[in-house]
Amino acid sequence: MHKALPLAAAAIAILIVLSPAAASACTRAPVAGAQATLQPGQINQTLLDASIASEVNFQRCRLGLRPLGKAPALQRTASEHASWMARKAKLSHKSTRPGRATVKARILSSGLKVRRGSENIAKVALYKVEEAGGYRIVNASACQFASRSGAPIPRHTYGSLSRYVVGLWMKSPHHRVNIVDRKVSIAGTAAAIDPRGRNCGSIYLAQNFAG
Repeated sequence: MHKALPLAAAAIAILIVLSPAAASACTRAPVAGAQATLQPGQINQTLLDASIASEVNFQRCRLGLRPLGKAPALQRTASEHASWMARKAKLSHKSTRPGRATVKARILSSGLKVRRGSENIAKVALYKVEEAGGYRIVNASACQFASRSGAPIPRHTYGSLSRYVVGLWMKSPHHRVNIVDRKVSIAGTAAAIDPRGRNCGSIYLAQNFAG
């Protein structure tokens, strides 16, 4: 279910020669509610999926690729794996869930008829401390953090999380290759929060692609 690297490398080589003007015409699809703050235990998976899809399709547009369609079945599959990672406090493509221990098994368990599939995962802080360029703990029990300049650091919104995580994936060759794969056509993303994580919580995300 993992893609062959030579195919991905060839696709990237073609995309590099695209017109800058064409890339500049790409915009992020607006997502209603994306400015809402994530609440532990109350993640709106539909909103998260839409926010991630908007960012992924923006990146694909900039490279001359068609947008990925929605796949509720893949979103549910991603939700199950994200929840498992959050419960176990473990970032891994392998799980202990019977029949869903591997990427291939999870995508096949969606019930979709596909020829290829892949998965991106991530773990980020619930509060935006990772983007602050340095931070200090004001009150640990109250989950209050501040930047070096003293500005309060809030929790992620759906929009900020999507842009941050997809940005991380695009900077990573092994994750980027999944996002820019010409042969996938659908995707689904979900997240779960581990409140035990450092600095008042960690967000675990799973993103599945298929074609």
